[in-house]
Amino acid sequence: MSDSQPIRYEPQEPAPHPLAAGLAAQVVTLMATGVMVSPLVVARGAGLDEAATSWLVFAALFAAGLSTWLQAMQLGRVGGGHTLFVGSNVAFVGICVNAIQAGGLPLMATLVCVSSLSTFAFTHKMGALRRVLTPAVGGTVLMLMSLSVAPVVWSMLKKVPNDEFLKGPAPAVAFVTFLVILLVSLFARGMLRLWAPILGVAIGTALSGAFGMVDGVRVAEAAWLGLPDGKWPGVSFDLGSSFWGLLPSFVLVSLVGCIETYADGISVQRSSYRRQRPVDFRAVQGAINADGVGSFLAGALGTIPNTVYSMSVGVMELTRVASRRVAYWGGLFLILLAFSPKVSALVAAIPGPVAAAYILMILVILFGHGMQMVHEEGLGFEAGLAVCVGFWVGMGFQGGFLFNDLAPKWAQLFLANGTTSGGVTTLLIMALLQLRRGPADRLAAPLEPASAELLNELLERFAARLSWDVHARYRLMLVGHEAFLYLLKGAEGRGGATPLHFQARLRQVGEQVEIEFVGAPAAVNIETAIGDLPANAVPDSGDEFSLLLMRGLAREVRHMQYHGVDYLLIKADASPPDSAATDSYRSYST
Repeated sequence: MSDSQPIRYEPQEPAPHPLAAGLAAQVVTLMATGVMVSPLVVARGAGLDEAATSWLVFAALFAAGLSTWLQAMQLGRVGGGHTLFVGSNVAFVGICVNAIQAGGLPLMATLVCVSSLSTFAFTHKMGALRRVLTPAVGGTVLMLMSLSVAPVVWSMLKKVPNDEFLKGPAPAVAFVTFLVILLVSLFARGMLRLWAPILGVAIGTALSGAFGMVDGVRVAEAAWLGLPDGKWPGVSFDLGSSFWGLLPSFVLVSLVGCIETYADGISVQRSSYRRQRPVDFRAVQGAINADGVGSFLAGALGTIPNTVYSMSVGVMELTRVASRRVAYWGGLFLILLAFSPKVSALVAAIPGPVAAAYILMILVILFGHGMQMVHEEGLGFEAGLAVCVGFWVGMGFQGGFLFNDLAPKWAQLFLANGTTSGGVTTLLIMALLQLRRGPADRLAAPLEPASAELLNELLERFAARLSWDVHARYRLMLVGHEAFLYLLKGAEGRGGATPLHFQARLRQVGEQVEIEFVGAPAAVNIETAIGDLPANAVPDSGDEFSLLLMRGLAREVRHMQYHGVDYLLIKADASPPDSAATDSYRSYST
């Protein structure tokens, strides 16, 4: 956000209710189509009746409203405290159809509930997993997921009242719907671009009505307020082969959802404050946990999982209103929509070709988003090979070309889903690449003054093994020592009867050395403290002197704070970063 267009309301600031409600209504209008069409496509792909379809749509809206509230709150470790709207996750369309066909809605509900628990395992180990569950892995799974949902979309194109519509009206309606969404997305600017899906569906449905493909009687007879025609499907406790065969797919797509929410949680922090600050990964963990609770609620209600809609960040950047009050109003509107059979009937009246064209455009965007995730951190040969091998292995197994029939029966369902087989393949190769980096030099010790000697010995041995000259060796020792002292002072300030411990890990990465401190949460974010120092600061305390030395001697300082653990990453190399670093070093030596 530029300084000339600052945030009008930060998350903790209460925007006026009329403004918050008006913005929330706009976002809900933009996203409501996606929230309702995804369960509609699942219902039609699985051949469910109208009553069951109405329940899926009702539960999806209700769960989305509750989950949007959870995102804005901070209930312990659940909720990030930011405005993130939640809706149905189109990534689950294909595997939810498979689950319903294998064991009905109760099996799907059970799989959604159980797989949502993997979210909490992810956030618990989020810091440790950050090198393995990378955006490249998530992007590969996202691309494979888009392809696995495609057969459902192709079948939807032909779901029309009678075969006569297949000879002209159905293809025309699908083409027009897709074309409108595409053209508005390409050529519109600002807020209008966000209306592309609604405009496409509205024009496509209107054209379908002109061809006689829409039954408006049920829409006209539906009440404005009331309960859905269907009833709660319940959950299944029969954990048979279908459950275990589909569970890996649900878990893997859930983990990809974690990675996407991880990105949204970072993005919303960068867009919500007037002054830029380091990312608070505890808030990111809260956003992902809120996703997990929201998906569990969706499964318990008997509908498909939900996820954060990135659209909410885009709207925030346009309106410059980040107040949580917008999310509270938005959640309320979504819940109110759930209790409107008229809205559900209107969505159910959308013809199959229109819904298919809409989902197809969403899949195209998701496939492109997957490609962006793959290239986000820059791909070398090894990581690129991991992505490509995983992609083609997934395609091969999903097409049944890689001798699927030779696998045990329990594994055939697992392998036949390209999202699972390809995603697991990429994940395993990425894990092997981490092993290829070699072990790090480590130190585990109490966070107390006596451990400084052990850390200095570790740093000196490591620099000597790299054959660094004496000045480079002292710079490495100095920056590591000052970081340790800053952490130590923070620990002493907290007090407590239980002694704290830390780990130091050193690893050579290219021409640089990474020093990573892992320990108990610090009271102050070092990255923030360094950023708050004036450009020409003169230290008047030991703490400021430590910060100045770290700023001058390190190539990069990143302080990542998670619930229960902090990661302080410092990058240094043999040459001083700049003249200021040399001056600081000389002053310290003198």
